[in-house]
Amino acid sequence: MEVDALTIAGEMLAGLGLFFIGIQHLSGHLREMTGRKFRMMIKGATRSPFISAAAGALLGATMQTGSAITFILVSMVSAGMITVDRSLPVRLGAAVGTSTMVFVATLDIQLFILFLLGVSGVLIAQLRSPKPILGVFFGGGLMFFGLQMVGGSASALTDLAWFHDMIIGVDHVPLAAFLLGAVLSIIVQSPQSVAILAIALTGAEVLNSWTTIAIIYGSNFGGGLSTYLLSAGFKGTSRQIMIFQTLFNVLTGSVLLLLFYAERLSGAPLVHALVMSLALPLEQQLAVVYLIFNVFGAVMMFVLRRPILDWIEKRWPPSAEEEIARLRFLKDHVMDEPALALELAEKEQLRFVGLLQDNIDAVRLEEDDEGAARSDPAEVLSCLHEALENALKELSYRVGVGGSEQMISLANRNQILGSLQQSLAEFCDSVRAIRNSEALAPLGSIFLESVDALLGVTIDGVQSGKRADLEQIWQASHSRSEQMRKVRARSLAGDTALAEDERLDLISLTNGLERTIWLLHEYIGELRERAEQDHSHVAPT
Repeated sequence: MEVDALTIAGEMLAGLGLFFIGIQHLSGHLREMTGRKFRMMIKGATRSPFISAAAGALLGATMQTGSAITFILVSMVSAGMITVDRSLPVRLGAAVGTSTMVFVATLDIQLFILFLLGVSGVLIAQLRSPKPILGVFFGGGLMFFGLQMVGGSASALTDLAWFHDMIIGVDHVPLAAFLLGAVLSIIVQSPQSVAILAIALTGAEVLNSWTTIAIIYGSNFGGGLSTYLLSAGFKGTSRQIMIFQTLFNVLTGSVLLLLFYAERLSGAPLVHALVMSLALPLEQQLAVVYLIFNVFGAVMMFVLRRPILDWIEKRWPPSAEEEIARLRFLKDHVMDEPALALELAEKEQLRFVGLLQDNIDAVRLEEDDEGAARSDPAEVLSCLHEALENALKELSYRVGVGGSEQMISLANRNQILGSLQQSLAEFCDSVRAIRNSEALAPLGSIFLESVDALLGVTIDGVQSGKRADLEQIWQASHSRSEQMRKVRARSLAGDTALAEDERLDLISLTNGLERTIWLLHEYIGELRERAEQDHSHVAPT
């Protein structure tokens, strides 16, 4: 009997392992296919709540993982591509779409799965550069093959005394079954897996239909709690989406549990009576319960989404960093007026340049109060730059011939600004690294103040837009290669011997300063060239 227990446990564990690696494989290759165009399609769909829900249902049916869809939406909200309010119908539709996995698991498609795995696996192994769609097929095949292994070993579980006793313990106690489903869902991180296992046990006459319905409700309830635990690492609008998903599962599970008891105690024909009246096999009848949960919850939360979101926004408001990382001028509604959008994009870039000194200020504040926890301006500015980059890419498809030169200039400058921000962040990290070095700390402070002064002059010159100011800054930001070479030579040949780590830190510091100033020079050069073009266009002939 002990050997049988190990065999069953091994089969179920292997099935779950294949299921989860299949989901990971499928999701990973879907992400390769969900680049900018895919995200722009989602953004376009969110203009209408009903189209958003339909797109979300299609997305859920394809990806079969609610958490991956949630993280896609979180990334889009963080990048400023869509608002939280517009993302919610997508997530509600996705919840309905993910129900298809439970239906497919009740069908006899073993032969199809074997051919899907075999053909896609052979093609992936033989092709030099296999298409991502093959990875999607292979991942989907692994996922359903794993589910069939879990279902195949489920009926043998009744031969285990401890499992039989546990099932008997919950089979006539719906609340215990509900809680068991919730706990299992949190453990395996997949409500669908728990529901499919319960349905398989029912098909094997281990559980009755009432108990399975309670487990299905509990698995989705537990999925909400699992999402809440995952949301602890998020804040602001990103967490708002995850809290909404938590409330979707928890509120729907609670309401349907109350209706479950009302039907069980009063005999009123509700969910159980409805699914049992369907001319379907028992397993598919119970798969309908999973669909009912998500459709009922989606409708309820869609109707109540505005007051629920208002409460969430008050409880978890956007952080100050998020406000900085959002586009302030270049909103969606101005994209239809390219000329105006180009001018607003110029303002967004000027605002970005004005925020670059936050990197320097953060280093100073850390020196003044080392124990204080502070946000990372580099991360905030990276998000802002990504949002601006996405907006410029969308705008590039709408700009006509008349605005093409300005569009190209904006795109070039934005690329330089992204590199400049990254270089500046790395330079600040180099200054932090030598903070405790007696030999290098004074040099780091001098370099930091030098960059801060040059940034300040650059910001003033960029905001003024005067050709003379830009020319002066451009001349002042010429290459520092020779100066940095001399600094390195003097420091390495000085009286104080530098340790190996300090030598590496010195090289990193001087290289960082040199690259930062060079990128500033390139950025001012682009502005200078643009100013020259504008002047030549308005100059009298």
